[in-house]
Amino acid sequence: MRRRYHLHPPGLLYLVLVVLVGLAAANRPSNLLVWVFAAMLAGVLLSGILSGQPLMSIRAERSVPRTGRVDEPIVVRYTLANGSRVWPLFSLFVRELSPVRGSRAFAQHVGPRERVVAEAAYWPERRGPLRFGSFRVETVFPFGLVMKSIRFDGDSECLVLPRIERLRPGALAALAGGTVPGPSTSVRSGAGSDFLGIREYRPGDSLRHVAWRRSATTGALAVIERSVDAPPRIRVALDLRRPTASLRVDPAVRGARDLEEDAIVLVASILAQAQRDGFETRLCVLGLPSPAMPVRRGHWHLQKELAVLAALDLDAPRDGDAALPDDRDRATTFVVHVDRADLRVGGQDAVHVGAGQLRSLAAAAGGPA
Repeated sequence: MRRRYHLHPPGLLYLVLVVLVGLAAANRPSNLLVWVFAAMLAGVLLSGILSGQPLMSIRAERSVPRTGRVDEPIVVRYTLANGSRVWPLFSLFVRELSPVRGSRAFAQHVGPRERVVAEAAYWPERRGPLRFGSFRVETVFPFGLVMKSIRFDGDSECLVLPRIERLRPGALAALAGGTVPGPSTSVRSGAGSDFLGIREYRPGDSLRHVAWRRSATTGALAVIERSVDAPPRIRVALDLRRPTASLRVDPAVRGARDLEEDAIVLVASILAQAQRDGFETRLCVLGLPSPAMPVRRGHWHLQKELAVLAALDLDAPRDGDAALPDDRDRATTFVVHVDRADLRVGGQDAVHVGAGQLRSLAAAAGGPA
């Protein structure tokens, strides 16, 4: 770690004025010019050398969130610690050296032996890993003439999830032509409505569930056991078996890579809409390696599915022979294609959706979620 000096427009302009005044004082010596030149030179020394030494006592740590989302701010926190026992620090800026679109963190004052947390917002423009490299703490205190900075090396990573477009209410049923199934009966016991069986009474069972006729016949209390209503299920398959160069698209309308990204956004939007509608979802990716996902419901399951979509590497080799695994559960299958629909994927009852339908479905909802 070492201190560096940087020329910025105000300081550069001030140095030009110092040189001009110095030349004037040398050519036409006078008390006024000499005093002005000495005062301006002292300002440079105070702003650069004397105020730069306390900056060497600064220590900085960066805290990056694990996940973010495209076109939504990611808040990064910087912990600034002043190791000096005497000198305070003023007007500290934290700047990322990696090309990340966002603002600078700012700390107005860090006293001796004090720790201050500064925050900055960054706006990811595309999904996938967002890597933060080195960053520096800089200041132009006290006169704004000379910029001093301390560089800190360290790598951090944030996984940027794909953008989610809010679909209109009932969009899934409309795409499926009304074939989305409703709740079904499971084999698990719980507070459901369908009869599952009769078992012995256990302490804590409600008297409302006692089978009185059976209890009177056997002479022991018996309880009616009911099944849990299983929510409807949706399986969403993303067809990425064709390489980007083999896609049949019109470059004047939409690029092949942009259309693949639209397909990923459409899959993420369908999964999010299905979770809002109370469905259990399962994600399947064809053509690229991805972990097997179970059928689940809830916020954390949706986050895992979005993380799988965010980690897809479209430059990796494609598996053109990939097929959907056999699914014995009762579920509606949505297959999202990039260009042409392959009706062999998903069986006869599958619903095939194209990436080009993203804008029409999102426009009906009025924008991003």
